[in-house]
Amino acid sequence: MDSTLSKKTVGNATILTLGAAAEMVLQVFFLLIAGRELGPEEFGFYGYVLSLVMIASAIAHFGLPVMAVREITQRPFEEKEIFAATFRIRSILAVAFFVGAVLIGGFTSRDVAHRWTMWLMFAYLLCLPFDLAFLFDARKMSRWDVPGRIVGRLVSVAVLVLLWWQRGRLSVVDVALCSSLLMVVNVVIAWGIAFRLDFGLRPLAVTREAWKLTRLSVPIVWSNVLTLAYSQGQTVLVKWLSTALQTGFYALAIRLFTPILIFKGVLYRVLLPLVSEVGRDREALTTRLEHIFPALSLIFMPAVGLGIPAAQVLIVPLFGVEYAGAVLPFQIILGHMLLTGMGSTFGGALLASGDARTPTVGLTVGCVFSLLVSALLIPRFGAVGAAVAACVGEVVSVVYAIPKFLRISRPRVAGRLSRIAASSIAGCIAFFGITAVSWMPEAAALGLSSLVILAGLGLSGEIRRDRVRTMIALFKKDSGGSVR
Repeated sequence: MDSTLSKKTVGNATILTLGAAAEMVLQVFFLLIAGRELGPEEFGFYGYVLSLVMIASAIAHFGLPVMAVREITQRPFEEKEIFAATFRIRSILAVAFFVGAVLIGGFTSRDVAHRWTMWLMFAYLLCLPFDLAFLFDARKMSRWDVPGRIVGRLVSVAVLVLLWWQRGRLSVVDVALCSSLLMVVNVVIAWGIAFRLDFGLRPLAVTREAWKLTRLSVPIVWSNVLTLAYSQGQTVLVKWLSTALQTGFYALAIRLFTPILIFKGVLYRVLLPLVSEVGRDREALTTRLEHIFPALSLIFMPAVGLGIPAAQVLIVPLFGVEYAGAVLPFQIILGHMLLTGMGSTFGGALLASGDARTPTVGLTVGCVFSLLVSALLIPRFGAVGAAVAACVGEVVSVVYAIPKFLRISRPRVAGRLSRIAASSIAGCIAFFGITAVSWMPEAAALGLSSLVILAGLGLSGEIRRDRVRTMIALFKKDSGGSVR
């Protein structure tokens, strides 16, 4: 990779990370207003429909963004044909799902507000064919996807606040409208940027790529749907197998987890073009992963170590005592990130090396375990049972992929990952130990637990200047030294 491309990659990663942080703040603010105003039961219905929409969205995307990035990266002169094929496939699927939702909502929902909620939220799918995120990624211009996302969330929150201010209350229909408005604004701004950058987009261009992309994307869409089944699908199962109140608890837990998934997705967007370029060069792929894995661990593992106690401190004061039942499910869901926070890296590395089968089979096996555990636990334990089932499925899928991944790349980073994990767990344990044996305020205990994590990382040598230089070397041709 030349120096210009290195700077682009680092710049994109930085801007995407900052954008994801802003999205996380706006998303939590949106949830804070919606959750408090709707109450657990109505918020549970909103979360239930949103989970259905996200699963439908995964199918409508059909894994095309991943495959399109890979194909455009390798065949840039055929970008217009690949984009046109992607647009066609996603359009057909999105319209089909929207029409299906209109019919189902019209015939099955007796509550007018719930019917309109379903219709408005599934209208989100009509914007999916126009989403340009994968095209920005393929051109290594991911930074230009950030303005639309930020403005979309700002508009969504602003309209929600305006409706709240005018009426003094919010309905589930209001929240659904603002949720779908996010995608509309994002798409409009992204296409305006693409026009200014002279992308020359031709959605209806003649193309022979449609069948090829469809065939290549089948394992990806299957993987995406199964991944959502561990998290979003559990909201659906709680709705079917438990009470409306438990649905609300789990819906809030998984919605609070969504900003973390957004951030994880940003890292994956940066990772995929990097590993795709060297996917057939085993040595180069291994070298890059030896740099990437510890860096991802330094992001996810300490965040989990602080996030679990932070949930204990913040959820009830922010959302109200009626959401106390959401604390433990959220902590359980967050806890599995210690193991699976790098699951996208496993999948991305295997995909880049030409193996889509292993992560797909792993996800399928994990989904089966998740469904079995859900059927056993949700009727008795509600949201907590759903959270445990989701974690069981994800852990199984990641563990399944590890042996094949190690045979392909063999990153020599086990020691570093163990040290980072130990420091993060120590900080979490410190919080609960301090609050159990002393009268110290939980906020102060949370501060001390963060110091424990920092001290552990410092003493283990994980926070050093040469680590920054190592990450910079990732984007250079001579990044081939061993990880210290």
